[in-house]
Amino acid sequence: MGERTRTPLGLAVGLTAAVVAIALSGLIVGVDVAVLALAAFAAAGAVARIVIPVGRTFEVRRRAIDVGVLVVLAAALLFLGLTTPLG
Repeated sequence: MGERTRTPLGLAVGLTAAVVAIALSGLIVGVDVAVLALAAFAAAGAVARIVIPVGRTFEVRRRAIDVGVLVVLAAALLFLGLTTPLG
């Protein structure tokens, strides 16, 4: 197996802060907008997981599993954001 590198703490904190900021924006802008933003964030994560080299990403599972889970999450959030009256 290849050499493993640790994901920088700043990146992990930044991603967590972005998700929290999107969730809190649901209080100001609207829940439907926040859900759609989380869907876009998950889709961007899937794309990033595909294109970023192996040593520079979070490595817990295989890349195919990560991308599949993120795509399904993005699709589910997109569906819910577009079809559910959330206020």
